[in-house]
Amino acid sequence: MKRENILLVLVLMFFMLFPSCNKLENETTSGTVLYLNSITGNDLEGNDGSTTIFVDVLYENPEDGTFTIYNDNAVAELAAVLIDPDAEVSSYYQNVIVDQIDIEYTRSDGLDTEGKDVIYSFSQKVSFVVEVGGTSEIPFVLVQHASKLESPLVELVNFGQEKILKLEAKVTIHGKDVGGHRVAPVVGSVSVWIANFGNEE
Repeated sequence: MKRENILLVLVLMFFMLFPSCNKLENETTSGTVLYLNSITGNDLEGNDGSTTIFVDVLYENPEDGTFTIYNDNAVAELAAVLIDPDAEVSSYYQNVIVDQIDIEYTRSDGLDTEGKDVIYSFSQKVSFVVEVGGTSEIPFVLVQHASKLESPLVELVNFGQEKILKLEAKVTIHGKDVGGHRVAPVVGSVSVWIANFGNEE
């Protein structure tokens, strides 16, 4: 066998044994990766830290009886680590800047028309640094106040607690390291229960 043919066989064997990089490496040009530890928000009594989030469409001020619409926020706890577990943090440029969060809603019954069955998806620009080896809590808008003036949420106002809409919010967090290299997006989900809940007495 000629030398050129031997080299060709060796090259083919190499690619068969090592067909491609893993999925994470295909999605990033950075040596750092983000992990989403949790997504939390308010419980039914308005206390934060709940992994199931309750959203009140219309808030009635008990002092004067006026009604107000608020954004509903959540908090993502993120960690940044190096892809190579044996590597040491050597530079500030390995830290991650989170720069965008996308929110998309679904329902368990499969109905998915935005503005009718589910809330319109949206994106928000943010700027928050997550240091390698540490964790950070990033607050973000989960339900926009404008969504409460549109279908399907506006229809919940006159039903009180008799009608509750349960949505699953898919949260996609984007970022880049300080050196400008994109990191792989990290995705999480949280259940959101929405109604015109009655105020606590």
